[in-house]
Amino acid sequence: MLNITLSIFLLLSVNSVYAEEKLNCDNVIDFSEFKDQTFLSFMISTVRPELNKFATKGYSVAGSKAIESALENVSPKVKAKVLRGAGSEAKLLELANALEGTSVTLYTLPQKIAEVDRKFDRYGLSTFLGLASCGGAVIKFYDDNYAYNIHYGTGKEKKDAQTGRSFGAGPIRGASDASDKDYLTDLEKFVTSTTSPAEFYQTLLESLTNSDASNYKAVDKSGQTLLTDFLAVYTAEQARNLMDDKITLHWDAALLEVTLLSAFHAGQKEITLFFKDPKNKKTYFTENVFHQAPGGEAREKKRAAHLMDYWQFSSRPEPEFKNRSGINITKEQFRTLGLAISEYERENNPDLVERVERHFKGIKTGNNLFEELSLFLINSKTPKEIGKAGYALAKEFTAFLEQVTKDAEKITAELKDKYPSLL
Repeated sequence: MLNITLSIFLLLSVNSVYAEEKLNCDNVIDFSEFKDQTFLSFMISTVRPELNKFATKGYSVAGSKAIESALENVSPKVKAKVLRGAGSEAKLLELANALEGTSVTLYTLPQKIAEVDRKFDRYGLSTFLGLASCGGAVIKFYDDNYAYNIHYGTGKEKKDAQTGRSFGAGPIRGASDASDKDYLTDLEKFVTSTTSPAEFYQTLLESLTNSDASNYKAVDKSGQTLLTDFLAVYTAEQARNLMDDKITLHWDAALLEVTLLSAFHAGQKEITLFFKDPKNKKTYFTENVFHQAPGGEAREKKRAAHLMDYWQFSSRPEPEFKNRSGINITKEQFRTLGLAISEYERENNPDLVERVERHFKGIKTGNNLFEELSLFLINSKTPKEIGKAGYALAKEFTAFLEQVTKDAEKITAELKDKYPSLL
C-alpha cells in the first residue's frame, strides 16, 4: 500500500510541476477574454499588434534569476540546446548578468550577445533570452496551458518570414518549441492510443471558430499539452501569414488539415498515406516510405509510414533550399487524401457531409472538406464573429471526423485498389 501511495504521489507531482505560468510574465493575454470571435480575428486584432510592438519597441533583457527559473521550466530539449549554445550554465548566467536591463529587439539582441562572447550561439540564445524575458505575445489558452510567441518580425524586413519561435507549455511539460516532426509524432501517439479523440478535435475546432477553449477540461492532460502545441504552432504560422497583410492558405492550413486527417489514420490498422518518391516523382498510397533526407541526398532507407511523414524536406538540392522543410511540402499528398475521404463520405454519408458544407457557402475547393474548412477559417471574407454557427460547425465537423475514423479501413482498401504501394 505504501508503494502504491508513493507512486500516486510522484505521478501527481510530475503532472502538477507545470501547474501555472512559471516564467512570471506580466504580459499574459487571456484567450478566454476573446471568446466569440474567430481565431483569425483574435490574431489580427490582438496577437499580431502585440508581436509588432515587441519587434519595434523591444523589451529589457532579464537577469540571471529569471534565466535560472526559465531553465527549470522549459522542456529538456530546449534546456539542452540552450546549454550547448552557451557552453555551460555558468556562462549563460554570465551572459544574462552582462545584458541585464539592456533594451533589445529581435534584430539587435544577437549582436549584443556576440559583443559579450562571439563563441555563443547568438541566434539560439537570443530566442531563449527573449523567452526568459517574456519578450513576446504570451497567450494563456486554458489553466496550465500557455504559448510563448517570441521574436516575430513585422514583415517589413527581408527575412522576417523566417523569424519567430513559439513555445507551448502544458500540464505534463514545460515550454517547448515543437517542431513539425515532434508535433506529428506526438499527435500519432495520442490519436492511436486515446479512447476519446472527439473531445480533442472539438476543442481544437471551437478554439478556431469561436476562440473558445473552455472544453479543454474534457481533454486529458497529454491531449491538452498536444492541443496547446497545435495552437502555438498555428499561431506561429498565422503570424507569418499575416506579415504581408494578405490572408492566404499557407502553412497554417497545412498544419490544420494534417491534424484533422489524423482521425483517418487513427482508424487504420497500419498507417497508410500518400507518399511522393523524390527519385521517380511517382505518388504511392503506401504503408512503407523512404526515411526523410535533405533535398538531393539519397533516400534508400525504407520503414513503416508515420504521421511525421507529412513533414518533408524540400526536394531541391541547392544549398539554400535543401534543408528547408515543413508540412506544406506534402500539400499535394494530404490534399489528395482529404479529397478521397470527402468523396467517400459524400457518397456513403451524404447528410453528414451536407451538414458540414452548409457552413461553407460560396467556398468550393474541389469538394475536399478539409481544404474547405481551411479556406473558411483563413479568409478575410469570413465574419469576425460567427456565433452559434461556429459551435455547430465544430460539432458537425467532429462528427464527420468520427465517421471517418470508423470508415478508415474501408477507405484504405479502396485506395489500395487504385494506387500502387511502395513495397
